[in-house]
Amino acid sequence: MPPMATTTRETAQNRSSARAWSRALELTTPIVDNPARILSTVIEERSRQHGEAPALVSDQEHLTYGALVARSNRYARWAVEQDLAKGDVVCLLMPNRPEYMAIWLGITSVGGVVALINTNLAGASLAHCINIAAPKHIIAAAEIVDRLVAVLPDLAGAATIWMHGPGHASFARLDCDIELVGGDALHADAGRPAVTI
Repeated sequence: MPPMATTTRETAQNRSSARAWSRALELTTPIVDNPARILSTVIEERSRQHGEAPALVSDQEHLTYGALVARSNRYARWAVEQDLAKGDVVCLLMPNRPEYMAIWLGITSVGGVVALINTNLAGASLAHCINIAAPKHIIAAAEIVDRLVAVLPDLAGAATIWMHGPGHASFARLDCDIELVGGDALHADAGRPAVTI
């Protein structure tokens, strides 16, 4: 390839990259002026604009923006029912999928902190990460729960363990519990605290 073509392509890529960074900076600049505009707020805004557009897509499932907000609202209501206070930690041990994001958004929208635990961890490494996070609750996907069960004797504290999916009768099923909770928005008068970045 002639040197001129490479230079032209690199220049175009650099300009495109510069425009992308400029857009990112424009979007993040207002954070200081809007500390209450957390990620769940942004997703709610997108839902009002593009409710039926796909927000999250995986091989097995997808959620539109509207469905993602409704789903995350269920987790927010669940967190309030569990007396999750601002700053309380919930460990999430789940492979990437749309539900993962819904759980994360819902819990953080009411001030909870979600510790995203690496699903490749097992044994002492898994116990260490959970102990460092000092969670009030642990949510484990059914396909990973056996690794969690194996380290239960090594866990400090008394976190409540929730399983997402069928398979282990010892733990409450979070996926079943949230189906009993409404997906409408949770407002301050219904227990949603003011949350900032």
